[in-house]
Amino acid sequence: MKTSMVRQFCLCLALLLLAGCSGIPRAGPLEKSITEESADLAGFTLIEMSANTVAEYRVASAADTAGTVGVPGAPEINISPGDVLRLRISETKEGGIFAPLASGGTSFDSVRVDHKGDVTIPYVGRVKVLGLNLQQVEERLRSRLTGVTFEPQVYAELVSGRGSSILVSGEVKAPGRFSLLDGPMTIIDAVAKAGGANKPPHQMDVVIRRGKTLTRIPLASVMSGRNQPLRTGDEVTLEANTKVFNALGAIKSTGQLEFNKLYPTLLDALAQLGGLDNTNSSSTGVFVFRLREPRAWLDADNHWQEGPVIFKFDMTKPEMMFITQAFGVRPNDTIYVTNAPSVEWTRSLSPIAQTMATIQGGIGLGKTVIDIIPP
Repeated sequence: MKTSMVRQFCLCLALLLLAGCSGIPRAGPLEKSITEESADLAGFTLIEMSANTVAEYRVASAADTAGTVGVPGAPEINISPGDVLRLRISETKEGGIFAPLASGGTSFDSVRVDHKGDVTIPYVGRVKVLGLNLQQVEERLRSRLTGVTFEPQVYAELVSGRGSSILVSGEVKAPGRFSLLDGPMTIIDAVAKAGGANKPPHQMDVVIRRGKTLTRIPLASVMSGRNQPLRTGDEVTLEANTKVFNALGAIKSTGQLEFNKLYPTLLDALAQLGGLDNTNSSSTGVFVFRLREPRAWLDADNHWQEGPVIFKFDMTKPEMMFITQAFGVRPNDTIYVTNAPSVEWTRSLSPIAQTMATIQGGIGLGKTVIDIIPP
């Protein structure tokens, strides 16, 4: 009689434990908690990925041939305060103010542009050259000499100048100012002159300040085709732009990881994590959580609306290998893999087995459990 009652007690205890198995600790929600129609997704839209749905969420293309990786044309050089000019002035006949063209003319080797943008030349006086290019400087001086000299010829050369340089700073090994007098320069040229970037290209942005205009370009995009020629006075700053994603659940490597390329796919990210855990992972329970997705759902007018989204991937389907290569992971996405159903069942049985073993041990002692059940 007492043995029968003990068995009933054990059965009741086991049922209670099974009823409470949802409270067993785990890294995140069960697969059915996300996929069931009655599931409370807290405003998230659930999108099951397939060959039809992945087109809207394809990985961005890193290639852009709008730029150049070759040698650009020579940049226009405009005169600014502090520049040093070399001027050669000549006349076509002897006996004039300046030496004749046949003997090479009269040379002024170090004519500095003052803070107002003016130069001072004998027999000419002060001449405003601020903002002019070299050809315009020659034309202005020739105009000022007309009537003073006989058929004047003017040749202007920029010897040195702060205004004909660019500044490279930020996450580079050797920041500094580099002159464009030696030849034209692109973004890649400038980064190379500064010793290269301190981080991989996919984790860096190039910020170009040109007057009041600010342009930001991923360095990886520059390296893959969006290289651009620089102009005098440009300020080039390399800034770290670390992009990360999160990994949780039944996966070999969890935590927060940096992108290993500019535009990774889901397959790239899973490979970076070491792949699914064959022992614990559910092949049908691979999810990507995204807090802000521009194409979250279609409204009544068939227009896309922004919102949080959960993307579901069923890895048991062969075509999913292609779909995960097309789906683009974005910064701050969370990849979550649920436990396999067999793992959940085993985990739920474990505490029951331990409890029953304890009870049976008590029966073997003769009084520990039996005495708590009234006859």
